[in-house]
Amino acid sequence: MKQGILKRLATGLMLVGLTAAANAEDFDPNRATFDPESQFVITPYGAMMGDPAQVTDLSTERTGFTYCTAVPDKDRGLLLMASIVVPAQNGAEGGGHAMMMPVEQARNFIAYLRKGPEWAKVAAENKVGLFSKPIGDVIGAVGEAEHLSIKFVSDEQSNGSVRIEHVLGGVTKAFGLGINPALKYAAQAEYALEKALAEMPDAAPAEDAEKSKLFE
Repeated sequence: MKQGILKRLATGLMLVGLTAAANAEDFDPNRATFDPESQFVITPYGAMMGDPAQVTDLSTERTGFTYCTAVPDKDRGLLLMASIVVPAQNGAEGGGHAMMMPVEQARNFIAYLRKGPEWAKVAAENKVGLFSKPIGDVIGAVGEAEHLSIKFVSDEQSNGSVRIEHVLGGVTKAFGLGINPALKYAAQAEYALEKALAEMPDAAPAEDAEKSKLFE
């Protein structure tokens, strides 16, 4: 069911963009900053809504784009939905993947993505070559039913990148991001999360809710 929703999301994000191409901006896949005012960007695969970061679906080598929103859940509070939208390309249908995180996990997700530049500098200065190391677990741990983790990867030339791995129901999805796109994804996720918290303070963790009472 989730995959069907994501396919409709992928189509919707592109179709909406195509109807308003006049308001779109040229897309820079290597930009590190996120522009919350951007309505659309033009990519090689069509117009995409918002200001996404570019990623690679490592199982298919297809290009994807990030999209973040936050939704309330009656049992878990506010949830960040950090999505990867993969438009139709190379003869394959469009699709996507979503990672749902409550506030604390979402903030860890953002913090781990932002570790990339620091670790990339260490890799380059020490010429570590082929190397990978977990940055942190966002959801669960290795062997659990759901495990979302962020890893740092260095190639043969000691160029760093970030890898998102999400295991759910025995299926692993992995996405690669350059250092700058990882920073952009973090900023996009943070903006969606903090905007939702400001609009729905009751959905924040208890400590945030208590602070909100000071201003009533």
